[in-house]
Amino acid sequence: MTTRREKLVKRVQDSGFDGVLFATGPNLQYITEANEYFWQRACMKIVQGYPSAKLMPESLVYLNTEGDCTVVCIPSLKDKFPGNTVVLSYMDQFEDTLSRVIKKDTNIGIGSDCQQWMKETLHEVNPNIKTTLVEDLFRDIRAIKEPQEIEILRELGKFTDDAVMYCVENLKEGMTMFDAEQLLMQYGFDHNVPDFSFPPTAGFKTAGTFDKAHNFYFDRDAKLVPGTGISFDVGYMNHGYCSDWGRTVHFGKAPQLVIDGYKALNDGQCKMVDRINPYETNVNELYHFVEEEVTRQGFESYLRFRDTGALGHQIGIDVHELPMVYYEYDEVIKPGMVFASEPKMMFDGILYMRVEDMILVTETGAEFLTNFPRDFFEFGI
Repeated sequence: MTTRREKLVKRVQDSGFDGVLFATGPNLQYITEANEYFWQRACMKIVQGYPSAKLMPESLVYLNTEGDCTVVCIPSLKDKFPGNTVVLSYMDQFEDTLSRVIKKDTNIGIGSDCQQWMKETLHEVNPNIKTTLVEDLFRDIRAIKEPQEIEILRELGKFTDDAVMYCVENLKEGMTMFDAEQLLMQYGFDHNVPDFSFPPTAGFKTAGTFDKAHNFYFDRDAKLVPGTGISFDVGYMNHGYCSDWGRTVHFGKAPQLVIDGYKALNDGQCKMVDRINPYETNVNELYHFVEEEVTRQGFESYLRFRDTGALGHQIGIDVHELPMVYYEYDEVIKPGMVFASEPKMMFDGILYMRVEDMILVTETGAEFLTNFPRDFFEFGI
C-alpha cells in the first residue's frame, strides 16, 4: 500500500465511515493515482458549488477501512488503473457489480460527481445504506503535493509560459481574439497536450473603444490594432493536473500609466511571494501583501477585489482547489501547497490588466512555477 493510500484509509477510518465511493472525478484520480486517465472536468465547481459533472459515471472507486480499493469501470477503461483491483462492468450493470464490492457496508461517504446516481444506486444495493457527501474529506491531504505532483505542475507551468510566448510571437495586426485563442489551442495540439484546464481567454481591449460599462465584455471578433491590450487567462491539463496562468501584453506603444501599473502589479506579486513564511503565513494575508506594494507605488485605486481579498486558489488535479486565497478563508500555508495568485487591475476604458502565477510553498518560503518575463509588456512596436 502506498503512503498516499495509507493516509486516505486512515482518514476514512477516523471519519467513521465503512468506506467511500467516488465517481469519475478528482478524488477518483487521487485515490487510484491514475494520472493518465482522461476525464471530464467541471472547472468552476469550487467557485460555483458542486455541480454533478456527469449524470452517470463511467468509472467508480470504492475504498474501505481495510484498505481494499476497487475500481468498477466500463471495458474500454480496463487499462487506465494500473496497480488497482479493477472489476469490469457495463454502466447498466454497475448496481449489480457494486453489490458484490460493497457487501455489508452501510455507512458510506460519496463524492459530488454523480451523487444523485450514487445515492439511488446504493439504495438499490442495500436500502439500509446511509450516504453522506464527503467531497472534501481528503482536501487537506490533497493540498500538500507530493514530489511527483510538484514536478508535473512545474512542467505545466513552463509549458504554459512557452505557449503564451508562442501565441504573442505569432500575433499580427488584424488578427482577432478568436485567432489568438486558436493559436493557444493549436500549441496544445502540436505538443500532444489533451486539453485546456478551463476555457482560455486572450481578452482584447483597445483603448478608447469601450466605456466603463463594457470593461469586461470581450468580443472574439475584435481585431488586433495599435493600442490593444491583451489579458491572458490560460491553463492546460496534462498527466491529470492543471495549470492556471495570466499576463497582460500591449500591442504598440502603451500609455505610461499602464506601463507603470503593470510594473506595480508584478512587483506586488513578487513581494507577496517573498513574504511567505511556511507554518506562519495565512492565506487570508496574501492579498494584503500584494496591496501594500501596489499602494506604495500609487495604484491602489485600480486594484480589483479590495473588499473580498480575492487573490486566487490552490491548484492541482482540479484547476480550482481549496483553500481559496480570500479574506474569508483561514488556513495556514504549509510546504507542498501550490496556489495560483491572480491580482488584477482595471483602467476604465483603457485596459484590463491581470497577472497570474503558480506558486509552490517550500520549507523555507515560496517559489514561482511560472516564469514568463515580467518586463515583457509592449510588443509589435
